[in-house]
Amino acid sequence: MENTVTVTIDGITVKVKPTATILDAAKQAGVRIPVLCADDKLHPYGSCRICLVEIEKSPRKFTPSCTTPVADNMVVKTMTPDLFEARKRILELLLCHHPLDCPVCDKAGNCQLQDLVHEYGLGPSKFTEKKRVVPPNYKSAVIDREVARCVLCGKCVRVCREQNAVGELAFTRRGKESKVSTDFDQQLDCEFCGECVEICPVGALTTKQFKYRGRTWNMERTQSVCNYCGCGCRMVYETRQGRIVRVRSAARNYLCGKGRFGWDAVHHADRLTTPLVRVSGELVPATWDEALAMVVTNLNVIKNKRGADSIGGLGSVRTTNEESYLFQKFMRSAIGTNNVDMLARLKVPKGLNTTFFSGELSNISGHDVVLVLDGDVAELNPLTGIEIVRAVNRNYKKLILVNSGYNKLNRIASCVLEYVSPDAALADLLPALKSGQGTGAVADAAAILKEATSVAVIIPARLPDGTYYQVRELLSLLKGATTYPVVKRSNFLGALDMGVLPGYYPGYQKVSPDVVSRFASAWNCMLPEIPGKNALEMLDAIKQGSIAALYIMGDDPAGSDAGLKPVLEKLEFLVVQDIFLTETAKMADVVLPAVSSAEKAGTLTSLERRLQGISPAEEPLGDAQPDWNILQTVAKKMGSAMHYASPSDIMKEIRALVPLYADLAVGSVWPAEKSPLHGSETNLSLLSDSVEKNDVITSERLLFSSGTTTTRSKELTTVCTFKVEA
Repeated sequence: MENTVTVTIDGITVKVKPTATILDAAKQAGVRIPVLCADDKLHPYGSCRICLVEIEKSPRKFTPSCTTPVADNMVVKTMTPDLFEARKRILELLLCHHPLDCPVCDKAGNCQLQDLVHEYGLGPSKFTEKKRVVPPNYKSAVIDREVARCVLCGKCVRVCREQNAVGELAFTRRGKESKVSTDFDQQLDCEFCGECVEICPVGALTTKQFKYRGRTWNMERTQSVCNYCGCGCRMVYETRQGRIVRVRSAARNYLCGKGRFGWDAVHHADRLTTPLVRVSGELVPATWDEALAMVVTNLNVIKNKRGADSIGGLGSVRTTNEESYLFQKFMRSAIGTNNVDMLARLKVPKGLNTTFFSGELSNISGHDVVLVLDGDVAELNPLTGIEIVRAVNRNYKKLILVNSGYNKLNRIASCVLEYVSPDAALADLLPALKSGQGTGAVADAAAILKEATSVAVIIPARLPDGTYYQVRELLSLLKGATTYPVVKRSNFLGALDMGVLPGYYPGYQKVSPDVVSRFASAWNCMLPEIPGKNALEMLDAIKQGSIAALYIMGDDPAGSDAGLKPVLEKLEFLVVQDIFLTETAKMADVVLPAVSSAEKAGTLTSLERRLQGISPAEEPLGDAQPDWNILQTVAKKMGSAMHYASPSDIMKEIRALVPLYADLAVGSVWPAEKSPLHGSETNLSLLSDSVEKNDVITSERLLFSSGTTTTRSKELTTVCTFKVEA
């Protein structure tokens, strides 16, 4: 039985861990103690003293509850008359130099200091001195520093160091001149995640994006999920008059710079608002009826003339599960081909969903050691990076890092293996683990791994055959190993689950007579019985002339790889559904305007296999429609029976046909052992030395992405200049 101690707080008795603080015990007892500097994300600090309590039989009159550990049979009082007066005095001291500019402060209505002043009923100040005037600092991109409002709680300093391992902010100067600042008061040079803004209890840190855009009390909030990478961080859209003005993390989770600030791409002037059709070589606006008639006529002509397999479909990782499901259903039932795939499969590690199923990210801290085989993990999957930092800084776990360069993880690593690639590092580490022989950092890493009872292994984003088998051998030598693959794209796992694959129906049900018969019966149609071409094979078939038409939903092959433009030019007919006129859309014969993730409902599946729901925060822009509705309209016009009133109707069908999702509640993870591919060596990745070798990255930070939305975000382009590198 776990060791506990008994604590009584305001007459309520609770049993807590011996390592708990009085503040922890109060939360467990349901007793509120006011705080300013304390936060569950951070180590106890004890600077503001607002959380003072009285302990019976203690020689000290008052004790800070956030830093004081509990003791057995401790009796605590949290709201005596003396405590009330003491907190009032502390608040008066905090207001001594604090500007009373609440009417123009973006934090008003969500300011902890403001709430406490109101709660404790402070009147006119007893201090007559002039307030200290500290000029604001507006030099940084994205974030403004209103230094005069700072109460020196240190939250921004601590979250930047303890959670992010960046340490951009620090206390500078002394005495009455003390303030939080950067080195030499220069502009911020950091990750621009905005965590400092979110955690600040007052208005000392604000964002340029939200400045004077709305008040806390007149905004509506919509829960959703970030769709920039595979982590699937939960977030909240805050809207005013039906338009997004700010994004914040949900339930005090983490958001990176892309998730917090990149949403403004939704409002970019390049958004598609009406269908476009090619007339005399030019794309011109058209009605939905005109555009759909052109799509249906051309697809039917090509299908009748050259066969269904002369048409291919490329799906997306930016669309919902429901839309991915409908896309593959459309290709198979309406077109009659299994030529359906994603070029995003070029960007994932081999063995994903067969050998290297991801553990839940929050469990990384539970391992003794974290072995990072991809030094860019904190850029590619920022939340995974944060969990690694938390494991080291909050739970004191050891980090072994394979990294050829230098980044924030180097600062906290117990051991760094400086190799140009994971396979080079493993070539030395594996023999050291087997024989106990090795030198330098390799010997240190092997010793740490041998002592560990559990290891979190971060699987690289790119995993060629050789490295794949090295990692498998490594896992066999470790105790309690759990893998955490790096997945760059947001709903990649969801698209795989939904069957956007040429050889598998939804739920990884392999194309076979029994599976085809089952889906044909459910969909009431004839279905192709042989696997289709994968994305690379489709590109080759276009070159050879055997594929004449391509239907692309939410992907930009030509924008990701300029070398694909001449390939796509060989098509007789190209349809593109997207939210922007991408490089690929510019080549299309018909462009159908879709809506962004902020304007539609549905679900996504994160790299943990967690089902997550998204909800619309804004109405669709112009005549744009959700991808699922566009697909079913085209399908109907081609004679296929699709009748869905909403994404929830599609999900009902998914649950009926996909065992993995049958009982999967939103927020839950489907068990790896339920996958038909579990334990196999089926490769769901694609490998090419010539197609889509590059990512859109920045000159200062990697910020990996496909570039479709990040390059159209005003805030993100303010932070850094985008360019393409290998």
